[in-house]
Amino acid sequence: MTSAEALNNLASTLCAEGRLDEAEAKCREALKLRPNFPQAYSNLGVIAAGQGKPEEAVEAFKRAVELDASLLDVRLNLGVMLNRLVGNRSGQSLFGGMGGDGEAVRRHYESLPFPPRDPEAERYALKVSGPDILAKVNQYCFGGARDFSKPFRVLVAGCGTGDSVIWLAHQLKDTPAEIVALDLSEASLAVARARAAIRGLRNIHWEHASLLDADMLGIGMFDYITCLGVLHHLPDPEAGLRALESVLAEGGAMAIMLYGAVGRSHIYATQRLLRQLTAGLDHPADQLSFAKQIVGNLAPTNEFRRREGADVIRGTYLVDDTNFWDTLMHSQDRAYTASQVREYLASAGLHVQGFVSYGGNAATTALQYDLNFHLGDAAHLRALPPAEREDAAEALDGSLSLHTVYATRTPYSALDPTAPDAILSPMSDLARHVIAHLAAPYADITIALRNGGGFTFRPLAGTQAFLAAIDGRRSNAEIAASLGIPLNAVELGIPTALHWVTARTAQGTAFAPLPDRNRLTFPLLHSEPSTLPL
Repeated sequence: MTSAEALNNLASTLCAEGRLDEAEAKCREALKLRPNFPQAYSNLGVIAAGQGKPEEAVEAFKRAVELDASLLDVRLNLGVMLNRLVGNRSGQSLFGGMGGDGEAVRRHYESLPFPPRDPEAERYALKVSGPDILAKVNQYCFGGARDFSKPFRVLVAGCGTGDSVIWLAHQLKDTPAEIVALDLSEASLAVARARAAIRGLRNIHWEHASLLDADMLGIGMFDYITCLGVLHHLPDPEAGLRALESVLAEGGAMAIMLYGAVGRSHIYATQRLLRQLTAGLDHPADQLSFAKQIVGNLAPTNEFRRREGADVIRGTYLVDDTNFWDTLMHSQDRAYTASQVREYLASAGLHVQGFVSYGGNAATTALQYDLNFHLGDAAHLRALPPAEREDAAEALDGSLSLHTVYATRTPYSALDPTAPDAILSPMSDLARHVIAHLAAPYADITIALRNGGGFTFRPLAGTQAFLAAIDGRRSNAEIAASLGIPLNAVELGIPTALHWVTARTAQGTAFAPLPDRNRLTFPLLHSEPSTLPL
């Protein structure tokens, strides 16, 4: 007689092969034999999600967690699926008449709070805001010397439904830090408040206002301002940046995310098309419905379909009205090239300290802005100014749809992670696994890029020994001396650019690796933590 375990294992195999209906049947057979089998319910949830049945997936994951609350992967999947359900709307909640540009944006986010989040997901998973990982903020913004046990004021400008707020408050919950969360959408703030309440986070002050009024709200000055995906939606992005700079404390820093002109070219072409073809429809819900019909039937040769992929269109855009509207039907956004980002920040007296990733994927961002990474060290290109080099790299790459940067008033605020006094630590569990793999003799790892390319990192023996010795306590100079090798012979460019390690000085706060559930795969589609299980 076939056991429930064997049927469930067979369901897993069938699911991996894409044979979802057969996998579901085997799962249900397993549950008939063993009705309280949490792993079978977990499998059933994965299968339902793949079949485009999010409600069924949520119920299956919930049942698995009820039966065994220790299943971290299931809790993670449940948190992710709860949030996905919020975006899967009928479009009937969309706003009615449009006002001016600013009013249209406000109504947009009152109707569809962004990003789509279910506060109940906080019981199962924690969203990570990559640019707001404090180990990275310390390295790029404060020379690695920031002690986060001391008072630290944070402004989350345009906080939306709270990803940056919750993540920062979680990291700073046992410190005297104060976080101000500001947004023009009361509906979005309500979601963020509910998420904070479930987590018991009390170090947050909420402001229902526009960031343009930051200097008139009496909220004080801030050591760190994070503004991700907001400024490019303003009628006057320069005015928004000036407003933020006016409340930036001496020695403070910002994390800014702006849209990338090259990587979003196919999105803007589709925006123009949808605007033209839905203009004769009066209500946004009707516009959304017709736009989804258009996008769902794009020809295989269409640039948006080729760039995004039919599976992503079917499994993300067409089942998530919130993200569909925000990406393809937004009333107002603009995009920048890499050099334009530098010019934009310079208009407020700010200097870029580094281009980094926004979401968990595409964590190879820092390399993709490097012209030498694309073409090698061509002698005749060395004289190109840095901004032109970045623009050329962006054009060669083609996939950089977002520009995320750390910016400060002083030109050199970042800690060089290869400096003798820098103390390196693995940023996540995945990073620990990568470093351990590379420390073995003759080891290498192939890294997949978002643009479809890839490269292999094969460290020399001295670098392998150095990576194996990284312990989060000793400086680079101390490790090199203990190994009897010169520090300048250790190749740390790839490990530091990919944030396998982050850097601090002896004065800076030490952080334990983030407990992500990303796995070491070959080739490695490199990612930073995006969601942590609870």
